[in-house]
Amino acid sequence: MAKTSRERDHQARQAKLEHVREQVASGQLVIREMTDAERVRWAKQRALSDAGSTPDERARRAAAIEQRRKRELRFA
Repeated sequence: MAKTSRERDHQARQAKLEHVREQVASGQLVIREMTDAERVRWAKQRALSDAGSTPDERARRAAAIEQRRKRELRFA
């Protein structure tokens, strides 16, 4: 039976996550927490980006972030 696009997307995402897990396990990739200085830097970048955005663009970006968060929780 043919898979739906959602199933194909989910399968591709799982393959990518497995690849990242393998890289972390082998030491090829290191995932670390952001430093306080990095948080400040990226907060400034986000503020500059938001300053040039319309309310609709900000709303779309916030909705996309929320959707991504929900998807991660659903497939975790």
